[in-house]
Amino acid sequence: MVFHWVNESYGLAGLYLMLSLFGVCLYAILAGGSYLVFFVLRRERHHPGYRPDPNELRRSVLWSLYSVSGNALLMLPIEVLILSGASEVYFSVAEHGWPYLLGSIVVVLAVAETCIYWIHRALHTRFLYRHLHVFHHRFREPTPLASLAFHPLDSFAQALPYHICALLLPLHVWVYNGFVTLVTIWAVMIHDRIRWTPLSFVNHAGCHTAHHWYFRYNYGQFFTFWDRLCGTYHSPADLPERFAASWPPHRAT
Repeated sequence: MVFHWVNESYGLAGLYLMLSLFGVCLYAILAGGSYLVFFVLRRERHHPGYRPDPNELRRSVLWSLYSVSGNALLMLPIEVLILSGASEVYFSVAEHGWPYLLGSIVVVLAVAETCIYWIHRALHTRFLYRHLHVFHHRFREPTPLASLAFHPLDSFAQALPYHICALLLPLHVWVYNGFVTLVTIWAVMIHDRIRWTPLSFVNHAGCHTAHHWYFRYNYGQFFTFWDRLCGTYHSPADLPERFAASWPPHRAT
């Protein structure tokens, strides 16, 4: 495993640089690519009313890079625990078998979805919003470049359930790494204002655009279950027309 080799060869500094480099590359490829396709090359098709603000785009990128580098530092102790064998992460499927691995995915998804809903909702309380979460909500009209534009403590808190699961539950290394990577992919997808699925139980880009626009709704990560249960769901259908967030076009429910 690359991280093992980096840790053994270059220590904590090398591991931190590796985590930072991976995060920056992922952001550049996913967020940069998404912005280029949907907000530049195909803007007239997907976002015809969009006009870029150079200052806002610059702030989006700088905050995202700050978040990535800060998260790499915050994740460093967890990665050290995993690499030293002090966590519950395992490396061979044979240790627990395929049925357990598949079941662990469902468990982690359920635990994380529940925890992240309440963490995100807590981040909208006065103190935490003012000191942490407000930096992300300054980008009221989201773009992929703002998908990772968080205070590092904010984004780390919203990923914390996955790290805790890795410390408490036996998780295959690719289940853990897969979820950590998926969170970044999903963050880009829900900030591109394009609704990729008609499924109303999915917290798609339309739902998250409504979250940015109305602030106090749609706190879930992948699904709308907790929002619907707790009365914090807001339909994207009420968004201004420029936020149709659909492709191909269809009104959200």
